[in-house]
Amino acid sequence: MSTADGTVVGTTKIVDRGPPASRFNLVLLSDGYRQTELGQFAADAQQFVNTLFATAPFDGLQCAINVYRIDVSSTDSGADDPTACGGTGAAPATYFDASFCNAGIQRLLLVNTTTVVNVLNAEVPQWHQALVIVNSPIWGGAGGTIGTTSKATGWEGIAIHEMGHSAFGLADEYEYWAGCGVDTTQNTYTGPEPTQPNITADSNRATIKWGDLVAASTPMPTTSNADCTQCDPQPSPVPAGTVGAFEGAGYFHCGLFRPEFNCMMRNLTGFCAVCRRHITQTLTPYLPRCTAPVFAGSSPLVCLFRTIVLLVVIALLGALLLLLRLLCLLGAETACRQAESLACQIAQLRFRIRNCRSGNADPCVPL
Repeated sequence: MSTADGTVVGTTKIVDRGPPASRFNLVLLSDGYRQTELGQFAADAQQFVNTLFATAPFDGLQCAINVYRIDVSSTDSGADDPTACGGTGAAPATYFDASFCNAGIQRLLLVNTTTVVNVLNAEVPQWHQALVIVNSPIWGGAGGTIGTTSKATGWEGIAIHEMGHSAFGLADEYEYWAGCGVDTTQNTYTGPEPTQPNITADSNRATIKWGDLVAASTPMPTTSNADCTQCDPQPSPVPAGTVGAFEGAGYFHCGLFRPEFNCMMRNLTGFCAVCRRHITQTLTPYLPRCTAPVFAGSSPLVCLFRTIVLLVVIALLGALLLLLRLLCLLGAETACRQAESLACQIAQLRFRIRNCRSGNADPCVPL
């Protein structure tokens, strides 16, 4: 149940969007995979990446993210499954000592954080976020400093949910701790305003922290729990995607509100608008300032005509760019921003000329 129970085999950069100093560096590590199972871990890591980049808002932010895979072998497969939570009592020897049933909660899957951080610092010193994929079919995961996920059915959603905690500071939006019908201490929240961006104790339209996303026609609060001793059983009274204030969040039946009825942080559906915005704000600084356009290749004749037209356009835009840069030097901040945007547009047009025949399918080529 320690580093004697496995080996750090090696590190592979499986998504390369630029130098680690300029990008958000996500690291995937294995636990409970034997040496002979590391091929499966490689497939699992790629499956997670494919799912992540098909999930909004990451589908539009993938140019900001490098992904590394650290192959770590374990003596045994799986994770500890204590009988205290109804488990089998299995206690496999794994490198990061993954275990379910923490704090008396079967689904709470934790690893030895110190060991994980030591491996990260040695293998990918500029890491921002880590996720340990645990080779177990039991449902579970956790946020915290290090995210974890098992390989239960739908595990990719678990992993993205836990990243919501670990990488972006999002709160759980579900309204229970141990489970609906089980909790007796999660009736009504009475504490201060939560710091997380996606739950609140304030349902006032004028002061709620995501008020700019709430339509004037949406009732506030949007739902209220009539019986705070249990989870609210009512369906959503508004269409999917409506932002409002839905009571029941942050492990409490009442007193805390979530932005939408459903969300990745509640039940593994797509991220709500508030979460999408926060993730986008966090990752935008890691995006390249200018990237190449995506387009299909063309015939030589079409490329010749297109080049002539684009060269004329570039000349006109170049004259405008000089003017904007002059205004920028004179202290016009708006002109500075416009000049940067226009310079990118010119670079994209030049890229189209150079690559007219071949086209480009990679949206993350920096310019």
